[in-house]
Amino acid sequence: MSYDKGKFNKFVEDVKKAIEILRKNLNKETFLIYHDDADGITSAAILKESLKGIGIDANMVCLEKLYPQVIQDLHAKNGRIFFYVDIAAAHTEFLSKINKGRNLTIILDHHDAVPSSDPLIYNLDPELYGFSGEKDVSGATTTYLFAKCLDQSVVKLAHLAIIGSAEIPGNLSGLNKIPLNDAVKQGRVTVLKRGEKELYSIKLNGGTYTHVDLSKKLTILGSVGYYRGGPETAVKACLQGVTTEILNKIKELENERKQVNKKLLSRLRIRGLKELGDIQYFHAGDEFKGMGVKVIGTFCSYLSYQRWIKQDKYLVGFMNMQPQIPGYGELKGDFVKVSIRAPPLLKQKIERSEAAPVNVILIEACKKFSGFADGHTVAASGVIPKGTELKLINEMNKEIIKRKSVGRRGTLESFFKAA
Repeated sequence: MSYDKGKFNKFVEDVKKAIEILRKNLNKETFLIYHDDADGITSAAILKESLKGIGIDANMVCLEKLYPQVIQDLHAKNGRIFFYVDIAAAHTEFLSKINKGRNLTIILDHHDAVPSSDPLIYNLDPELYGFSGEKDVSGATTTYLFAKCLDQSVVKLAHLAIIGSAEIPGNLSGLNKIPLNDAVKQGRVTVLKRGEKELYSIKLNGGTYTHVDLSKKLTILGSVGYYRGGPETAVKACLQGVTTEILNKIKELENERKQVNKKLLSRLRIRGLKELGDIQYFHAGDEFKGMGVKVIGTFCSYLSYQRWIKQDKYLVGFMNMQPQIPGYGELKGDFVKVSIRAPPLLKQKIERSEAAPVNVILIEACKKFSGFADGHTVAASGVIPKGTELKLINEMNKEIIKRKSVGRRGTLESFFKAA
């Protein structure tokens, strides 16, 4: 397989250490916190089933972002167990400060990560072991590898990791090949060749779909249907199958989103985007009301490929947030979701270390306004208090300018050292 066995063995060694501690605490209240896209949903389904196998019935909480209010409240009590899947790796420092050794916490993610300073927090993100979360491993694969060490019977769910990996472009490689090979052996996945390109056909409880199609369906349920039981329905679809009723619900949600996208795109095409420094931006206001905040990121991704979008400027979109967190309660305060994308030309520059990664500039800027952010080098998102949007744009431009001279020295590490 195309990955470093030494790095992988170190990862597995730490996974086994976390599992050893977990097995000594099976009677504790357990929370499974997961992201609302297909990667997070498939991760949740895999882990939910593997935990059931050892007698743990976890409380499921779907979070669009790692809201500090929610995390502080959950970690305030002693003696709980927390799993974070496809979320939280970038916020381990914050988690360490509030957990203070009170609760066993296991992070299974693939986003840019920082190590834990709390001995009871196991950040098992393969990024910390030398793998790329943008190429080698998805959140679902990380979760699958953990679950497989916990209970070998989880190989029956290997195909779910393939669905979660659909967000990673190109043929599956690196650690993602492990669940792929397992799923093929189980007869749940067929690899179809289209020249150099691979297509993954998945059998899911009676139906056959491509992994990309299933990924889109689950993400629609989880994000567009976030306030309407979508994430729970999506996890159920992973484990029990995509019924006609679920397919109809997905179609209804997708049509709803398309109508809003069409309306917003028309408005922006006519009025144009606002520009300030190296950033082009817009505010969707309440256009997406009733939908989860991931929809603004999806819209920004689509918008970044429009011909009339400036290809050398960072693309930023805002939307007003609803305060409700399904299955938890309400956030105190008014907040705005911010998403940033690199149009294709800028993306190439970032990949050549000629421009600042979007996650770096957004994370640093959000900190100035009691906000927070995470993501990848060409796509990231965050949450800030409502009313600070223009201040954030100004601060992001400062971060970009700060790194321009650094960028000419030519290494991606330099960008991060300038943070």
